[in-house]
Amino acid sequence: MKTIPSALLLMALMTTPAMNAAGITSAPVKNVIKKSPTANVDGINFKLDAKNNRAKVVSGTNLYAGDVVIPEKFTEDSVTYYVEEIDAGAFKDCVTLVNITIPTTITKIGSDAFKNCSSIESITIPHSISELKSSTFEGCSNLKEVVLPETLKTLGNDLFKNCTALQHITIPMGVTKLPNDIFEGCTSLTDVNLPASLEEIGSDAFASCSSLEEIVFPNGVKAIGSECFKNCSSLKSFTATTAMSKLSNSLFENCNNLVNVNISSAIKTIENEVFKNCSSLDSINIPNSVKTLGSSVFEECNNLRIVNIPNGLTSIPTKLFKNCSNLASISLPSSIKDLNAAAFYGCSSLRSIEIPSGVKELGGNLFEGCSALESVTMLGGTPAKIKKDTFDKHFCIEGTLFVPNVSPYKSDPKSPWSKIRKMEKIRK
Repeated sequence: MKTIPSALLLMALMTTPAMNAAGITSAPVKNVIKKSPTANVDGINFKLDAKNNRAKVVSGTNLYAGDVVIPEKFTEDSVTYYVEEIDAGAFKDCVTLVNITIPTTITKIGSDAFKNCSSIESITIPHSISELKSSTFEGCSNLKEVVLPETLKTLGNDLFKNCTALQHITIPMGVTKLPNDIFEGCTSLTDVNLPASLEEIGSDAFASCSSLEEIVFPNGVKAIGSECFKNCSSLKSFTATTAMSKLSNSLFENCNNLVNVNISSAIKTIENEVFKNCSSLDSINIPNSVKTLGSSVFEECNNLRIVNIPNGLTSIPTKLFKNCSNLASISLPSSIKDLNAAAFYGCSSLRSIEIPSGVKELGGNLFEGCSALESVTMLGGTPAKIKKDTFDKHFCIEGTLFVPNVSPYKSDPKSPWSKIRKMEKIRK
């Protein structure tokens, strides 16, 4: 064995402190991250966890196609691996994948796992699964049949979004929430069985399900998110449960076949545009429990003829009945304090209206386009504040305003009230 000359050893020992003193340091040794080993078994790619003898199905260089049967276990390098997981996006965009068999050893399926697998027609989820994550089957446009296990408790957003061939689905008992967009764009969906355990339905959950005619809610459903049934053009009826306290924004917007609506006395709030453009809605009863109405609730409901305004309501909101062209009459409760802009805009069949004495303000364009309006009765002796365009030109020339006393309404020539040519004292 060769020995290092003492002179060279001494130089090395002296050089190190000198380099440190000069601020020169040797390059640090980088940590080498060892990647998890992989395997390909019968054309299926796996990521291996050798420590725990587990394997996860992952995507590969080539997209999966045809029939794929995931094994429960396999042996690689004399080690047996148990297949317990399908990775996020593992089969995403595999448009020629036709059938997939999932074993009961699988306990987790990642998000987007089968997204846009447009050739899959049916799938059975094993009882080993308790959760399906977001967009798992989104865009599976040929998927017709899904069997969900009773062990399933949690569903992710967009789960079946745009599964346009899906016609029937049964949600298992134990599921308490349908998340946002879960069935959005499922244009063939006609039959949905909801469990008694269900308490909440998210926003856009059934939006654009254009074949859905009816859905029955379990009594325990407390909340339905905004736009949940927007563009459900075949939906004919809705009955609110006694557990619900509000109808959310645009809940039934563009449901132009909706005819029967039953609002329970537990409802306190009806938010904006709930029934907007429900063009087949003929009549509706709003219970006295409702204390707040949002704007445009009935806008473009051009077949609406009969609607009652609940006692206790204090405001007629903006565009409430805009373009309700068949609304011929309406009774306002004495609790009303203001009528907001364009509330009756385009109500071309409205012939007369009586405005309660407590009303303090009338908004702009309130009666614009009310071409049949002949008479307006103001029960208040003191003129309410109005805008110059509260009444359209037609009413100002042809209509008649009935008031308790004409003088206060004519006293100010600059007031918009003075533009109305015909004023008469209310006949008792």
